[in-house]
Amino acid sequence: MAARIGVIRAGERSAREIAAHSRAALDRPLAHAAELWVAVAYDEALLVGAFQRGAGLPATWPLLRRGSGGPEVLVGSGTVHVALALEHPGALEPCDEKRIVNRSVRPLLRALTRCGHLAHYFGRDWVSVGHRPAAWVGFAHDSTTRRTLLEAFVAVRTPFATAQRATMLGKPQGTLESIGGRAVDPGRIAQAVVDAYVARYDAEAVDLPVPEVSPDSSDPRVDPPWTATCEEAIGTLGAGADARGALRLGGDLLVSRDALARLEARLAGAPDADIGGLVDETLAAPGVALEGVRSLASVRDVLLRARRG
Repeated sequence: MAARIGVIRAGERSAREIAAHSRAALDRPLAHAAELWVAVAYDEALLVGAFQRGAGLPATWPLLRRGSGGPEVLVGSGTVHVALALEHPGALEPCDEKRIVNRSVRPLLRALTRCGHLAHYFGRDWVSVGHRPAAWVGFAHDSTTRRTLLEAFVAVRTPFATAQRATMLGKPQGTLESIGGRAVDPGRIAQAVVDAYVARYDAEAVDLPVPEVSPDSSDPRVDPPWTATCEEAIGTLGAGADARGALRLGGDLLVSRDALARLEARLAGAPDADIGGLVDETLAAPGVALEGVRSLASVRDVLLRARRG
């Protein structure tokens, strides 16, 4: 029996609607083991990663919270948003928590290439078109339920980052239009994405209505800046008290949300000497997804510095 992919052709959507869908992706009921949402943004906003703090981010755009980890992503008119929600990482093909992006991004690469934008993925949090970063990719994951989200923002005419990042390895970012030197129809990209995912898994596409999700009225700037930070492969890791005084870990992390919550809960009252062991037990546990951190010693050290700070 052919696999089924629920397809949500969301059309043009506000950045606020896109952020709301992203935040709900791990919790809303799924009609099928895999559901693909594709939308085209019609306005601008800066979408903050699930574990970031908004303090210090540019105030040029509205600031909204999304569901995937990683750094902030700029959404503008024409940005194509791709969200593949899965019951578990292997819902469509053999895959574990360590390869969520590597496996699930492949149909997106094929879609962009078939539209004339030769695309590659080299293990970072971006897709390369013409040897330049032209789409951000990341994930959200829950190790308890195994619910998984691959998320991508394709920069059609608005760059996905407000400035160059170390993770771009010195390559100037671009958009499909600036790299290709011609106008690009975001709707054509969106349709190509749907076609590529259905074809990749020889699946039956089942059209679904746009789900209703609750808007988020919280302010990503409510928490103070991180007390301590360090740079890792993914970007900035941070630790410090939140607005209620609880010690939190975050930044540009791509990690299972419940594993991070378990670690934060266990930090309360634990002596400094136990921090390294708690980090290893939670973030290196079976079933936990974690990308872009070369050594968990970085996590331990930033937590200890935040405590002492």
